[in-house]
Amino acid sequence: MPTNEILAPIYVKAKYATPAYPQGHAFRLYFASGCSWSPGMSGQPDNWRLMEGATDHGAITGILHQIFTRIGNGLPEGTAFTQIELWHSIPSAPNVLDHLNVLPDSNEYGDGTGVAASYLMYVFAGALRPTFRMTFFDGANGTPQKYPPTTAPDTDNSTIHWYMTKSPIPFATQDGIRITREVSGNTGYNRKLARSYGRTISP
Repeated sequence: MPTNEILAPIYVKAKYATPAYPQGHAFRLYFASGCSWSPGMSGQPDNWRLMEGATDHGAITGILHQIFTRIGNGLPEGTAFTQIELWHSIPSAPNVLDHLNVLPDSNEYGDGTGVAASYLMYVFAGALRPTFRMTFFDGANGTPQKYPPTTAPDTDNSTIHWYMTKSPIPFATQDGIRITREVSGNTGYNRKLARSYGRTISP
């Protein structure tokens, strides 16, 4: 398998802007084997939907809205999506852009004060070894820290941990392995990113 080949059948490539970085940070989201895209419903044809076989998991903007809403102060106030691309993978060949999706209706997230170039990273995994790292930038905490995994309850407690590991949405690693657990949470400060902002010292 070529290095970094995506085996998940479909995935999201998005950008979200923060007040510190309006050019937009990259964000990716992968879905498990058996998933596909479906065109949007009547009235929202450009808001495509996530399918798992015959199961309709809803509009992709709704899924992204849930993730970013649950992050809270891990994102600075005024965070917003600027682009959402929907892709499907082809083994040993270039992947294909399926659709340039509309943005969420309520496209403003975060309630953190914002530390430019800080990061919040969640590491998730499934039954096998590969992990999925989901990183958010410019949030409220720039202090380097690693946190133990959070075990989500069986019922929704409005956290990102429950949504990624226990909700019906088939989130996956890049290899298409369904996510079932959190490995760790991490915060810190990205000095290389800070230099690109024009900053040279830690907050």
